[in-house]
Formats: sequence, C-alpha cells, structure tokens
Amino acid sequence: MQARVLLSLLLVAVSADLGAYSARAQSIAPGVPASAGVSSTEESEANRQAIDDDLASRTAYDKPPDSEPSAKLGPALPEDIRLIGTSFPPNAFTQWASRHRLRFFGWMNGGYTQASTGEGLLSVEPRANRFGDSWMFNEAAFVLEKTLASEGWSWGSRVEFYMGGDAELLHPLDGFGPSQTPRFGYDFRQAYFSIHVPVLTARGVDIKLGRQDTPLGYDTTMAPYRPMYSQAYVWLYSQNGATTGAIATFHVDPRLDVIGGATLGVNSLFNFPSRAPSYIARAIYWLQDSKRTKLIGTYYSGPQPIAAASGHIGRWQTEVELQLIHDVNRRLTLVSETNFGWDTRDPANKLHTSQWHGTYGMGIVHVHRLLDVNTRAEWFDDHDGSRIGTRSTYGETSAGVNFMPTRVVNFRPEVRWDVASNPVFGPVGSSKLQSHQWTFAFDAMLKF
Repeated sequence: MQARVLLSLLLVAVSADLGAYSARAQSIAPGVPASAGVSSTEESEANRQAIDDDLASRTAYDKPPDSEPSAKLGPALPEDIRLIGTSFPPNAFTQWASRHRLRFFGWMNGGYTQASTGEGLLSVEPRANRFGDSWMFNEAAFVLEKTLASEGWSWGSRVEFYMGGDAELLHPLDGFGPSQTPRFGYDFRQAYFSIHVPVLTARGVDIKLGRQDTPLGYDTTMAPYRPMYSQAYVWLYSQNGATTGAIATFHVDPRLDVIGGATLGVNSLFNFPSRAPSYIARAIYWLQDSKRTKLIGTYYSGPQPIAAASGHIGRWQTEVELQLIHDVNRRLTLVSETNFGWDTRDPANKLHTSQWHGTYGMGIVHVHRLLDVNTRAEWFDDHDGSRIGTRSTYGETSAGVNFMPTRVVNFRPEVRWDVASNPVFGPVGSSKLQSHQWTFAFDAMLKF
C-alpha cells in the first residue's frame, strides 16, 4: 500500500514537472541545472548564499533556470524547487512571503531493501533503511523557514516537522509523537529561532537558539541532503542526532567560519537529560577563494553529546571529527571523513575508557545532468562495544546511482556489502547471525 501511494505521487510530480520543462525548453538551451547536495554542516553557508541573491531574482519565479555549462550538477535541493511560476502562478501571498524571506518546502521518500541475511529488523546495518526484504516509508518532511539577511540586524526561524520510519528511529527523549511503533513516528526535527548580528567581523555572526541539527559529520539524517539511501556507520553510532542548544557561527572571512556553542546533549528536545551541558567547537576553512577544497575540524564533548549503546553511558564523552571535501572538477567530488571518540569510566567496560574510531571515503560523480554515480568505502572500529553493543571491527562498501528525471524526483538504487570481525548481521533475535551481509536497496524521493 505504501509503495502504491508513493508511486502515484511520483507519477503526478513527474507529469507536472515535465510539462513545465517542455514549456521552458522552447526558449532555453537544453539542460536542467541542479544544486550539488550539501550536508548539515553547510546549512548556514547555504542560507547566506540564498539571501545574498537579489530580491528581484527571488520573486521572479518564472525566470528560466541557468543553463550555462558552468551550472552546478547534481540533485536539486528542496528549497531550490520553484513550483511558483511553473506549476502554480505567483500571487499576492507568495510575493509577500518573498519580501519577508519566508519559504515553505518539503519532501518525502521511501524504498525497498533486500538483505542476504533475512527478513525483518536488521540488527546492525544498514540504517536508516533497516528492515530486510521489506518496503519502508522513510520520511515526509515539511519546512517553514524565515531565512536571515546577510547585512544588518535580522531574525529568522525554522520549523521542520517530519514523519515516517526515520522519525521513529531518531525519536528524541520526551519527544512529540509515538515512540513504540518501529516503522512510523513523527516529531519536530528542528524548531529554532535565529538572529544575524553584524558585529565582530564584516560578515557578522549567526546565532541559533532551540532544537537544531548538530553541526557534525558529512552525512545527514534528512534524505535530500545526502548522496545515498543508506548511511555510514559513523552517522548513527558516532554522531547522529539533533540537539537543543545555543550555537553561533562566526563568519570570520569569506574562507573561514568558526562555530561554537553549548547543547543539552544527544537528541534532546527542550529537556536536559544530562548533569551538565555539552560543548561543541568547529572550524570550516576553504583553501581557495573558489571554494573547491574545504577542511573541517570538530570537537564535541560533554556527559552525553552522542548516543551510546545500552549500559555504556560513561562519565564524559569526547568526539573529534576531521573532514576533507574536494571538488576535483565540476563532475567529481571526493569526500574523506575520520572520527575518534572516547567515553571515560564506561560502566560496561569496568569503568575504563572506551574508544572508537572510524573513517570513510566517498566519490560523487556527476555523469550527466540526470545521473550521479556514488561510491563509499568505510572502516569502523567499536573497540569496546560502546557504540554498537558488540566489540568488533566493521566495514562496508556501497555503490549506487542517483537518477534525476526531473528536479523534483530522485531514484537512488544501491548495492552494499557489510563485513565484521564477529557474527553480528541478521534480523534481530536470529540465532544464525553472520559476519557479512549483502543488501540491495532503492528509494524514490519527491521534493516540493
């Protein structure tokens, strides 16, 4: 039933978008532009870039998209989908919203995963598509955002409500919506107030107060902002989750952003589950003015800044993350990420310090304006079992494509092979766990 409903919605979206494209095609050169996917760590810079556009260009909804050879390739982000002027005419309300920097957008996605180890909830990976031999409705998300202006004092906000299997997996403590249904939940992923303060530097400071995505990691929870359907080990076991806190981004100069703040800990929703705040510091530095190469370093520390396996919550956790992202050219992006973590006085490790380490590399190839090819290889060492619950070394390799017949629709099939030094793979409760696992999966995504 979920598959038929999703397929019907996708067919409607494809028909509408193809009609709009056909009308434009008579007056513009072939080519549909797309924005390269961004991770959650780039949200502040992406918002500033959007606001730096002239107001007139933001209100000209019927303006044809840029078709120059230098236009970015890759999937379009939901906030860049302009249905007004193509599927719907502009009106007084949309013009009022544009003048006040308001935008509404969203997406939905779901897919199917076939696992070599059997049917049902899989014990370790993949995530978030965690049910073997089964369909899954992952996300339906709705975002209302007031973006910040790049100059002068300004305020903004973002309310991001979502539902589906991913909302259940990442249900916050004392969160909104059900938490005992394994395939469906709903909650507010983000709900924050923001302010731009024109002090300290020429580009000022952006401050977020409230529930927000933790600025940690290249991979991200929300489907349109990551290249592949499945996600890396470090995403769930070493960094995933939103938090409630106060986090400031200092735009030191056009090539350097410095981020710092305090949070209430892992997956908090305006509640305080720990005895003390957690603290985060991050630096984002581009090596060139053209921003082809980006270096990121993050330090996150506190009583419980990230999730731990059952019984493994120690006295103080620390996470260090390093990223290198390089656009070799307009068709190839390479990503490298490495994580180190410590949890002192782990009660499940005889009060010793538990450790974990992980690294992965990703290649994103824009073969055509309608097609990306994505690959990932990863190694993750849960040295003391504090992340996954079983002491083991894990690895995975994944390959897939992102087929984009229109700007509003994505199809992402992939194949993935997982391996571990101990038998950990298979359905939860199985007596025949295995040390390796193949999964074949795909998802369909509709953006609006």
